[in-house]
Amino acid sequence: MRNGLKIARYKRLGMVALYLLATVQFVWCYLWQVRPYVLTSAYEQGTERMPFQGRLLMMPVMRWAHNQQWVTHISTLMHANIYWFPRPMQPEVLVQALIDFACIVTAGLVATSIYRRASRLHLLTPLVYPMVLVLCVTTYILHTIQNFRFIYDLPSLAFFSIALWLIYCHKPVWIFAAVFLVATLNRETTLLLLPIYAISELFHNQRRDNRPDWTRLYSARVLAVVIPLALYWLSWQVAVRHIFAHNPSEFYSRIPQNLGFLISPRAWPQMLGACGYLFPIVLILRRHLRSTELRAWLWVLPIWFAFMFVYGILIETRIFGELIPYMACAAILITEESIAERLIQRTTRLHAEEPHHPAYSQAA
Repeated sequence: MRNGLKIARYKRLGMVALYLLATVQFVWCYLWQVRPYVLTSAYEQGTERMPFQGRLLMMPVMRWAHNQQWVTHISTLMHANIYWFPRPMQPEVLVQALIDFACIVTAGLVATSIYRRASRLHLLTPLVYPMVLVLCVTTYILHTIQNFRFIYDLPSLAFFSIALWLIYCHKPVWIFAAVFLVATLNRETTLLLLPIYAISELFHNQRRDNRPDWTRLYSARVLAVVIPLALYWLSWQVAVRHIFAHNPSEFYSRIPQNLGFLISPRAWPQMLGACGYLFPIVLILRRHLRSTELRAWLWVLPIWFAFMFVYGILIETRIFGELIPYMACAAILITEESIAERLIQRTTRLHAEEPHHPAYSQAA
């Protein structure tokens, strides 16, 4: 018995070590292979283009890193190994690597936790974290054009992951609100958490028929959260545009550009690469998602797409990156239920055929 527990413990530790090494490799490739679009020095000084400068949560962190001699010393030592670090590494990049590592780990843990809560079989738990990593590669690295990284992208993934976990697990709403307040300083996609929160509230204290309780959508409980947070989000967007009004700007409608991508077959492979090409697969196979709450989250996808169609560039698949934990979890759950259904069907068919088997006839 003890030996069995020891072996199981060693297996878990081995998997964790493997996950962490894979995360290191992803972060390494991400920072090394993908070009930064935001000029860090300008971002630190508050003179970068809008709307990038307005996503300023990482600005004090980068300023701090720039002025730490010990960080600079470590960066210099790493560059001394020119085979692995052929280009000089700025101290900000080293700190960014540590932050990005923590963000990917957070996303993987959140996806695993949601899967465990939603799954009835728990057959594929070890595959959830690797699935998150695969989706991160296709979403943030696997591009032929517009292969850019932004300093706030992976922190946004982590914040969004935590918020999704808080919503799905129905944790105290003040914790969700606190995460929303901080995350909005990093990136404005937090607005899309509000419809997800409202949808989840439809299934709070779920009825026996698993149908949403639409009266909760305009209940005091929901409105007391959604309206103040939406007003905070709007106030912050107005404030940063006022503060950085004299900065150069790239804040304009992307509709003409995105229309061109939609009608160009050359752009389709890269656009569909968001979240590992899973959007159409999950939508088609959504009936296999047993959790009605998780299935209802798919209602947010058209809103997300419309938001990004106006303000994002569709072939920059990173704009869908915050959905990675959800899509990874949904894909694993769908796979698990599909396998279970086929096994049940096969077993039922074999049992139905047993009375007619020759062996049974001879015995009779």
